[in-house]
Amino acid sequence: MIALLRLLALLLGTALTLAPAALLLFSHGGGELPSGSKLFDLLAPLLVIGLAFGLGPLLLGFPRLVGRGTNPAIRVGAALLLLISAGGMLLIALGGQASLILAIPGLLLEGILFAVFIWPARRFAEAAAIAPEVTPNN
Repeated sequence: MIALLRLLALLLGTALTLAPAALLLFSHGGGELPSGSKLFDLLAPLLVIGLAFGLGPLLLGFPRLVGRGTNPAIRVGAALLLLISAGGMLLIALGGQASLILAIPGLLLEGILFAVFIWPARRFAEAAAIAPEVTPNN
């Protein structure tokens, strides 16, 4: 179940990262795309915007980065990026019925990802405050 959620997180993060650039390319129609550096100048800002939306789910897809309780800063960063992603999907969902159909499953998946991977970290902080430091015997 956890592996499936991580796979879904990677797929959602990749889709959200590539979506703005893909939408521009699909909406371009039959015209000729610019070549070389002009195409890069056109797509680079869109990929950065997509990375802002997709980086939260992408981080949750990698178990070594977010799954350990040793470095909570990455988990907090992933939670904030997930919040940005959910906010962006909410704004997109306000665009109409077609975008709402795609945004609702994405928002549900992000809520499940938050509940499974981010929310349990609260217990790590509580356990560290309750348990005394244990040092190994020399």
